Amino acid sequence: PARIFNITGGSLAVGMPADIAIIDMNKQWTVEVEKFASKARNCPFHGWNLTGQVITTIVGGKIIVENGTMAC
Repeated sequence: PARIFNITGGSLAVGMPADIAIIDMNKQWTVEVEKFASKARNCPFHGWNLTGQVITTIVGGKIIVENGTMAC
């Protein structure tokens, strides 16, 4: 997709920006709109029990979210 939109990135290589989501495929959790970073509270999945969750988000080589907490 990065190549299609002429965006730098889309690969893990030396010198490229690191945009990565690290996922724990076995983590079980419950969707809670109160914990969303967004001000919007409309969510059809509120209260659902899910398996698999993003643990860490790295954008441009910097950790943005770690264990559900904004790092910036």
